[in-house]
Amino acid sequence: NVQSLKDYEIRYQLTPEQSQKEKEYSDQNMKLFDEFRAKYMPNLTREYFTVEDLKNNYPDADAFVVGSDQVWNVNICLDQYPIFFLDFVKPEHKRIAYAACMGGDSNYIFESKQKRHVKEMLDRFDSILVRNEMAVNICRNNFGLVPKQVLDPTFLIDDYNELLSESKQNASGSLFVDKFIINDIWMNVVREIASRKKLDIRMDRCLIEIKDIPFNPVCKIQDWLGILNTADLIFTDSFHCSVFCILFRKQFVVAPSYHGGEGRMIDLLKKLGLEDRFYSNPQDLMDNFEVWSQPIDYDEVHKRIKTLREESREYLIKALDGVNK
Repeated sequence: NVQSLKDYEIRYQLTPEQSQKEKEYSDQNMKLFDEFRAKYMPNLTREYFTVEDLKNNYPDADAFVVGSDQVWNVNICLDQYPIFFLDFVKPEHKRIAYAACMGGDSNYIFESKQKRHVKEMLDRFDSILVRNEMAVNICRNNFGLVPKQVLDPTFLIDDYNELLSESKQNASGSLFVDKFIINDIWMNVVREIASRKKLDIRMDRCLIEIKDIPFNPVCKIQDWLGILNTADLIFTDSFHCSVFCILFRKQFVVAPSYHGGEGRMIDLLKKLGLEDRFYSNPQDLMDNFEVWSQPIDYDEVHKRIKTLREESREYLIKALDGVNK
């Protein structure tokens, strides 16, 4: 509902021609994702599209793990939400949720029929591990469950050098912008930040062509990581862009796409002592320019990550205990 949004929360309006171009660029990026999967995840099963398809062509596995980003957000999964609660899994096989995310906010309430159904499916899980405090609260408020909280799986890998070695990108001297909601308001902020920091602007992977900004909408995963790893400063509204900024020890600042989707971001930043990297609107961001311009003490941040990573791995190993013995 556009009427309920602030001006800075409304994405650029596109002409039909621009929308068609955006779709074409998006399709090209998806092909690059497919190439990545073929190389790094060669043993994937066939594709499944419905619960019936899964039941009729049951995957061969001893345990089934679901996670992470938005997999339990019923407003996104719509009629297919039972798939992501592993409703198709046979009783003799383990059901595990790792870093499951529910989206919405802590006060989200399921409608009664759906609530009963989700509760029935959750009760069949052998282990439920969720990604953020919001999911813990939703489970507690709706289902009387208090699951353990774990790190997003991207944190479980502590070395991305293999992927970084495949990129020749060098974004040194740049402000890299990875933001879905962009408009004139945010672009004025981007240009002001770049001017004060004396940095060039890069917006690789942005599907909308913007005046005076280099246009490179099609970007491999490896190159996206390479840009993040070499840029001087990153400005984003993406949860996983923020994750890789933290893993790569980069200076970054976060502004959400819209009100209501920021809970997972705030939760992560609080855990790592990085609350001063988050600003909910352009005015707050610029008013606190000197605050978030201070270098991040990444030695302290990575100490926290190490502890949380060890705990998360232990929870997952314990959940998988007994599989295929």
